[in-house]
Amino acid sequence: MDLQWTVDRLAATEAVRDLVVSYSHLIDRGELEAVAALFADAVYGLCDGDRVPVGGIVDRDAAAVRQANESFIAMYGDPPSPRTKHVTTNILVTVSDDNATASAVSYVTVLQGTDDLPLQPILTGRYFDRFARVDGRWRFSQRLFCMDHTGDMSAHARRALRGD
Repeated sequence: MDLQWTVDRLAATEAVRDLVVSYSHLIDRGELEAVAALFADAVYGLCDGDRVPVGGIVDRDAAAVRQANESFIAMYGDPPSPRTKHVTTNILVTVSDDNATASAVSYVTVLQGTDDLPLQPILTGRYFDRFARVDGRWRFSQRLFCMDHTGDMSAHARRALRGD
């Protein structure tokens, strides 16, 4: 393996990690249009513990991603935000040998506090992500979310998750 291949691989790994955590920053600020743009070229939805999609899956449709988030997430204040913090950890990135595709699995813990709900964890789960390099930029090609545990979702969820 030469030095350039190693540098390219490290750059790919960091670009993928940046995408994984950029979602947390955007969703916690309530920037649902930017969240939708992240997944404009991706399969997006829920999965079971074996990574099998469940419920309605969105396939490369940013408007549908935005609608799914708007119909699910309760917002507070001005500017509106969900009053959450998505803590994404244990990000394990695998980059293909040709540095053209990648995958990642990560843990997420969502904390929420509102005027009526004390700060607390409301859910934990795992993201199963795939990525592709398109025109020199890394993009999501898939995000499946497996919900492992839930707490008090009453201040967060406007409706039950599809697949429940």
